[in-house]
Amino acid sequence: MASSSLSPPTPANVNVVLDGLDALAARMTDLKNETLEKETAVLEAIIKRVTPLIPLLSKKQVYSCRCRIIITHDRIDAPLDGEAYFYSESDLILYESGQLVRTHRYGDFRVSPGQGWEFFDEYPLDASSAVEAIGLDAIVTGIIKALEEASETIILPQEGEARLVALSKILKGLQ
Repeated sequence: MASSSLSPPTPANVNVVLDGLDALAARMTDLKNETLEKETAVLEAIIKRVTPLIPLLSKKQVYSCRCRIIITHDRIDAPLDGEAYFYSESDLILYESGQLVRTHRYGDFRVSPGQGWEFFDEYPLDASSAVEAIGLDAIVTGIIKALEEASETIILPQEGEARLVALSKILKGLQ
């Protein structure tokens, strides 16, 4: 039988390897913290620039509601008996005040008569917590999507004036 060139590990060898892993783990933690700090700064700058636009970007809703954009939305439905189902929705919302809020709404929905229920939880987040929980890429993608959707509905001043002139002509024609 040929002898192996590898010798069994000794406690000293194991300690050397573990010491190297400790240094690597510390460096990884430092890199992760540095990345989080930079991503947080980027998100804070984005929020500062987007917040004044939220009243324009916000979809029409009840006037008593705060203007907002929904950045991320996840929904899961699970069938129950008959036409009933359980649902769970999570949203990341940016309000016109610049506040980020994560919401969770869940409950049971029944088409047929029966007792349904629903709970709604709201968790304010700072930029750092939002980056950790959702990720900068997902947040930026959601903001870009909201900007793109809103750009289709925002009427530019020249277009607005042209529409007013056209409507005035139509009204004169009807009189």
